[in-house]
Amino acid sequence: NAHLKLAVMYADGEGVEKDEEKEIYHLEEAAIAGHPQSRKNLAFHEFKSGRVDNEVKHLIIAANLGDDDSIQALKEMYSCGYVSKEDFAS
Repeated sequence: NAHLKLAVMYADGEGVEKDEEKEIYHLEEAAIAGHPQSRKNLAFHEFKSGRVDNEVKHLIIAANLGDDDSIQALKEMYSCGYVSKEDFAS
């Protein structure tokens, strides 16, 4: 997806000036289009911002889209008490 590629470019400053706001915009657009990698990246941004609830939501969506890394992250978060069985059911 073009939005995911643009997000990576803005994150890395690859051919463009680094811009987190534009990175997140393009990640959100890619996520809406159904790209699990973008959901996982958005989860990371939510984690950095201290919004664990939103992080979990992004990871659950990415896991439902088949992203193995997100599944593993959710398992770890469950074992630490950040994710409940009810979260998985939603």
